[in-house]
Amino acid sequence: MKIIKIAALAGALITSSFVAAEGTKEVLMGVDILPNSIELHVASGGCTNADSFIINVDKSASPYSVTILRIQPDFCEAHIPDGIKVSFDRTLLGLGGKVEFILTNKIGNTSNHQ
Repeated sequence: MKIIKIAALAGALITSSFVAAEGTKEVLMGVDILPNSIELHVASGGCTNADSFIINVDKSASPYSVTILRIQPDFCEAHIPDGIKVSFDRTLLGLGGKVEFILTNKIGNTSNHQ
């Protein structure tokens, strides 16, 4: 199992072979799987960006298992009822090309970060 964090500005990839206990499983508002990226539709109070998340990609079984964890809570108070979209490079996540995976997060509008 790998924990992958994509730094939005630096484009850095940090990979670790341990499962982090940090973060909470994010309730996603939606997801778009594009040819080169994955766009997550997430709740935001105005202080959420790609650095707010780590993406756990478990390749130990097929299909792969992908979990989105929020590591930076958003305590800002902007009113953004439709949330925001954050994008992650599929190749950097190890999900480039033709691949099947299961997204383990719930989909809905019940995130605590609205």
